[in-house]
Amino acid sequence: MKDDDKIRRFTPRKAKTGFFSNKNKFAKIKTFLGFEYVKLKKDVNGISFNKKSLEDFADELKYSISIMREVKNEMFLYEYFIPGDKLKDFMEKYIKGEIEGKIIQIEKHMQDNLA
Repeated sequence: MKDDDKIRRFTPRKAKTGFFSNKNKFAKIKTFLGFEYVKLKKDVNGISFNKKSLEDFADELKYSISIMREVKNEMFLYEYFIPGDKLKDFMEKYIKGEIEGKIIQIEKHMQDNLA
């Protein structure tokens, strides 16, 4: 039996996630269009998600995206710094080929709370 055959026989996986709150703190991983995901109903405090709060949180985030690009037979790493509310615009430009290269890493940065 090949390793690939063994993998296909496993039951659906469960993911432990810090955002999901249920009795066992595990959520079933599902697949849609070839991508794995978990559906979260409540946060870790058992509170249902609020659309406005999530949108505000997403807009306040900043992302650094590392893109590898070859220019005149030399490799370069371009670091883009994107505000959360501009992430969709950046990704659309990348998909259309206006921004060339291969994505190496995407990091999410939260603003520091100054108190």
